[in-house]
Amino acid sequence: MRKRIAFVRTKYLPPSETFIYEELKNIRKYKPIVFARKIYNLRKFPYQPIRRLPSSDRKTARVWKKLRIKLIHARFGTTGTKLIKAKKIAKIPMLTSFHGFDLPQRRHKDKSYLRKLPRLFRIGERFTVPSKYAKARLVKWKCPPQKIKVMYSGIDLNKFHYVRRKPKKEKIHIIAVGRLHEKKGFKYLIKAFKEVHKAYPTSKLTIVGDGEQYRTLKRLVKKLKLKHSVEFKGNLSHKKVAKALKRSDIFCLPSVTTKDGNQEGIPNALKEAMASGLPVISTKHSGIPELIKNGREGFLVQERNAKQLAKKMKELIKDPKLRIQMGKNGRSKVERFFNSKKQVKVLESIYRSVMKMRRG
Repeated sequence: MRKRIAFVRTKYLPPSETFIYEELKNIRKYKPIVFARKIYNLRKFPYQPIRRLPSSDRKTARVWKKLRIKLIHARFGTTGTKLIKAKKIAKIPMLTSFHGFDLPQRRHKDKSYLRKLPRLFRIGERFTVPSKYAKARLVKWKCPPQKIKVMYSGIDLNKFHYVRRKPKKEKIHIIAVGRLHEKKGFKYLIKAFKEVHKAYPTSKLTIVGDGEQYRTLKRLVKKLKLKHSVEFKGNLSHKKVAKALKRSDIFCLPSVTTKDGNQEGIPNALKEAMASGLPVISTKHSGIPELIKNGREGFLVQERNAKQLAKKMKELIKDPKLRIQMGKNGRSKVERFFNSKKQVKVLESIYRSVMKMRRG
């Protein structure tokens, strides 16, 4: 019988968290039981069993004991801090996975969260982070380095196939995929595309995703007189995203650090584009340089620099052979380090090591 894991995500599951679902559904050696306070998007992310997370720490601990839970896996540091008491009562080892916005920094909006982190670092058995950059952040906040494991999140390579594009210079299709949030930097992409469109009037930009910045970005497109060259697609299924990537020539995601310090981990959208054979343009942000070597799989520019973005897009449009070579390099990189099936085996090995710890 497989050992049971309490897989805790307080909201199951926001549309942008496909990376969590990919891990969850591919775990074979253990039996995750999802615990959540809010349950939605089950059509997009079907999974069983899912249970409501009890309202009190004592009830939570009792349920875990009754179900013979052997490990708690808290998704996001914010969840980890909320489970400290339940973990102590149940005396079950806990793994906490940090992803991006939950990385500690002084500008973080939730000061109570920052105050709880030292205790989490003390009693938590292990922590995973999506990049070496993120590990350095946790160490800076006094998390013991020996407790931290860098674990790159992977993507399903069966859904994103390599496509060799035609070496064209006209009708270039640039695509961006991501939640319409400030940290994605789409404002700078649209401004950069204005300059690209002047030089290459047949070029097109497609933005896939939805979010709070939709109206702001639409207004910017109208202001820059790009309505006929920029298209907003909204949220698409994985299958439709893969098709959109297949029809595109360049991928761009210019991530930025927000005023309150919110950052990316390493966006899966970049990995999916690289798996599809697209050259990618992004920023020197968080763990992104661990995915993209500047000049090899694509280009990296400074955050919030529309001028540099435009320059690199034009450089790729001018050089079809470079686009194709970068696309090949990107596919190879994702196959080696960001394959979800390989990464789930890494996660299972972490589960095994943490379960040996019985401190509670």
